[in-house]
Amino acid sequence: MLGALGKVFSSPRSALLKANPWLGTDAEDVARALTLPTAAPPARVAAARRAATVTRLRLGADAWNEWAQTMLVLSDQLASEPAAQRLWAYLAATDLAGAPAEPASDAFAGLVFPGAVDFSKVRFADTAWFSASVFAGDVRFADGAFNRGANFERAEFKGAASFDGVVFGRAGEFRQAQFRGPASFRSARFDKDAWFRGADFAAALDMSGASFAGEAGLGAIRYGGPTSFAKVKFGDNAGFEAAVFTDVVRFDDARFERNARFEQARFEREPSFDRARFLGKTFFQGISVPEGGARVQKAIAELRRRLG
Repeated sequence: MLGALGKVFSSPRSALLKANPWLGTDAEDVARALTLPTAAPPARVAAARRAATVTRLRLGADAWNEWAQTMLVLSDQLASEPAAQRLWAYLAATDLAGAPAEPASDAFAGLVFPGAVDFSKVRFADTAWFSASVFAGDVRFADGAFNRGANFERAEFKGAASFDGVVFGRAGEFRQAQFRGPASFRSARFDKDAWFRGADFAAALDMSGASFAGEAGLGAIRYGGPTSFAKVKFGDNAGFEAAVFTDVVRFDDARFERNARFEQARFEREPSFDRARFLGKTFFQGISVPEGGARVQKAIAELRRRLG
């Protein structure tokens, strides 16, 4: 039914179609459309894929993860053929961009997402539970809203993760989350507390322009790549205790309106606090800066002198 794909990958192809029965008689058209890297299936197929995603979510975590594990196995078997891999990527994607959160927001906890995920501009009316979920591909929540907060504790992001412009109406929970690829929270807004303690950012992190109205728990974290908190507004306590910054971190133009806690933080490269404003108490006891980082030490000493 899929021409050359059927001849070369008859067994994986059959498994792929069986795992995605919603394709039906459109399978050949979809495969043909994805022959070229820039091509896309018809809009009606995209709508059918979205409907199939919602149906699968309603069946529960066991059914979803059984499908996801099948797709991950097939990814390895189809990886050597570009056209087949594009077909797999299209079928493995979870695209609910711009849609209301459906089904219930607690349906996502513990799910394995085998392909790219797009929840951009989705508004979650209730608390969104993604705790212990695994995102194998890139994920986008950009410009969405978690009206009653979100829980991503122990979630694993293996690809790039974008939370740019997201509004967290209540607490944002990311404790012990693992970010393997670059992560971005540019201009994100946390209206209540935000907790990232124990998380790991293996690659770049960009939180520039974000705002934290409540407690910002950003300590006990390993920041493995270039990190930016430039122009971030910390409206309440900002905690970076015992954080490890292995690459450059920038707090340029950041605003700390209450306590700024950096006790026992380790900077393996010289950080930048250019034009940062500290309106409350500062705690830099026991910090570690690279040898030759006298400029940082001098700046901290001057800060302490000014703030008393």
